[in-house]
Amino acid sequence: MRAALLRSMVFILPALAMAAAGWLGTDADTRIPVHWGIDGQPDRWGGRLEAFFLLPAIMIGISLAFAILPAIDPRGRNLARSRVVLNTAWSGTLALLLVLEAAMLAFGLGWVDADGTRFMPGLSLTAVGILFILLGNVLGKARPNWFVGIRTPWTLSSDLAWDKTHRLVGRLMVLAGLILLAGVWFLPAKLQFGLALIVGLAPAVIGTAYSYWVWRNDPTRETAMPDEIETDDPQASSD
Repeated sequence: MRAALLRSMVFILPALAMAAAGWLGTDADTRIPVHWGIDGQPDRWGGRLEAFFLLPAIMIGISLAFAILPAIDPRGRNLARSRVVLNTAWSGTLALLLVLEAAMLAFGLGWVDADGTRFMPGLSLTAVGILFILLGNVLGKARPNWFVGIRTPWTLSSDLAWDKTHRLVGRLMVLAGLILLAGVWFLPAKLQFGLALIVGLAPAVIGTAYSYWVWRNDPTRETAMPDEIETDDPQASSD
């Protein structure tokens, strides 16, 4: 995990350099867009500290969280076996935030006009779509654990449900990423956010339902069905 922490510096150090460049290149009273509405237009502006240093701080927090997961996961050995999924989620998230940090620098220094632009929403959704595709390609390699993957009561009590669910959801995430990338280019901004919500939730919803179906039909599941639960209460048996 030490190697993964060092690898995270590949993303964090450039982000901090961009933050410093933005801080030094702007005045104290500079206002920079920090939030965008569903119409693709900026609807809130913030100061230099929020605009330039919030994302690097989040990147550091995410890296620390990912680093300690194997130590606190009761199934840490399985999480270690899921290293490719963990590292893809870790590095992919940091890469996404680094792209957004670069955009914030461009706004702050006036390289991109923030007024009336759809640049940031399109860039954000493009990065999310790529992240979906990357995660979808490796999700099937995840082993049962408590932190990474589709963690439902049924995947955590049936290895068969875990394996089949993650293979299915991985394919759905790749499809969702491709749909999102297409939507960024062909749909107006107001519809892009709705599309992102749908394709973001669909794999999780479908995966949850599918995990229950597989678990129900798995003879090696760890949790008994209600009609299999034995009772010593004769009155309950007679009822």
